[in-house]
Amino acid sequence: MISQTSIFLISVSSILIVVILVMGISPVSGAVYSINGSQMDSKLLSENIQSDPSLIAGDLPRGRVIFFWNTHCGACHLAWDFIDEFIPNHPEVEILNYDLYNSTDNRTLFENYKEKYHRNQLSIPSMIVGNITLEGTQDIRNHLPEILHLQQEVHSSQGIIVDLQKFINNLHLF
Repeated sequence: MISQTSIFLISVSSILIVVILVMGISPVSGAVYSINGSQMDSKLLSENIQSDPSLIAGDLPRGRVIFFWNTHCGACHLAWDFIDEFIPNHPEVEILNYDLYNSTDNRTLFENYKEKYHRNQLSIPSMIVGNITLEGTQDIRNHLPEILHLQQEVHSSQGIIVDLQKFINNLHLF
């Protein structure tokens, strides 16, 4: 017959094994991709953007971000938690969100973006900022603020040149 102590030790051992296994399994990792489909080294993201400002240009105005997610995706809900904390402090950012679970049109749009960004496979949550795709909650959390900051910085530095060009164009020289 098994004693109470033996049952307790087996239970505690089982729980410890499960905890060790869960901690040892890495979470689904994300990635950062450029529009040409190549994976970017996230440690060099700022340097890559500064050397190639077209990475943050894209089709959308600066500050507008596309977010693909799914109602039944746990990682997507974690990404939403981050977005819910981030947006109140950044009113200049607009999130265009597309739930892939409840809309065929949204899934078609997602497939179009995958094709445009040369990605056969793209996990959700995914966020598109300029010509960069952030895949996974961690990369969204780690890099969205950085990319938006650089997007603003590049726009501001180009703004003086654009303003000067407009001024010159508006001069009516006889």
